[in-house]
Amino acid sequence: MEKWFIAFTAVGLLALLFVFTVFAQEGGVEFNVINIVVPSELFGSFQSLIVPLNVSDIGLLSEWNVYVVSQGVPRVSYLFSRNPPIVVFVEPSIYSGRYEVWYGGKNPYSQFTGTPGSAMSFWLVYDDFDYATDFWVARNVSITGSRAFISPGGYLALNTSYSHKTVHMWLLHGRRALVLSFTSVINEFVALTLTSTNFTDIDRVLDGLDVYFLDSAGNCLYYSVIHFDKTSKILVVTVNSANNTVIYMLYGGVNECPAHRV
Repeated sequence: MEKWFIAFTAVGLLALLFVFTVFAQEGGVEFNVINIVVPSELFGSFQSLIVPLNVSDIGLLSEWNVYVVSQGVPRVSYLFSRNPPIVVFVEPSIYSGRYEVWYGGKNPYSQFTGTPGSAMSFWLVYDDFDYATDFWVARNVSITGSRAFISPGGYLALNTSYSHKTVHMWLLHGRRALVLSFTSVINEFVALTLTSTNFTDIDRVLDGLDVYFLDSAGNCLYYSVIHFDKTSKILVVTVNSANNTVIYMLYGGVNECPAHRV
């Protein structure tokens, strides 16, 4: 019989005029945006959040590459389940706001990974889910075959710890991204030519207008799309990395940074 562990509750506590190298992962990194809305009377309280993810390929997920940031600040987090994709993270002082869950690439905040048994580990609770009990607060959850299935927008949490006053949480979208890694820090525009050789996801670029850039905290970066030929699979862009050694090129969806295109 397959058993489940629910992580919950506490923590123990490219180049134009410059000579440098840019490494581009071939594509496949993604991030999810999560909005948390809570009533004002809960602001400032400690919360542990269990959130399902919108993942195109669960092979992108690993315990070590998933991280959560809010306003550029990492949260202690842990990939509880790859299938279904579920992440658990801690908010020491809850507020209504936006969180981003990144995965598929390098984790710049590995010290915030709440791996069980580590210094940042979560307490765990066990249930074989043979039937529904009063131990859990559940929304959009079905229990069958000794598993608890959490549907998008749902959650499962300990009845003794999870606040019934939480209004709702929901998933806005998932996005694919290309990771660009710089070997030196620079605050100037640099150029990059992408083809199907160094960017295997280039077919997912819609028309070039969908391309934009973010840093690891989700902030928009200034950029320009110089040329895009969908037939020949060539994309030429410039971007100001703003002193970031790792940035992300988003594509294939709605451009959330049109004002940063120059």
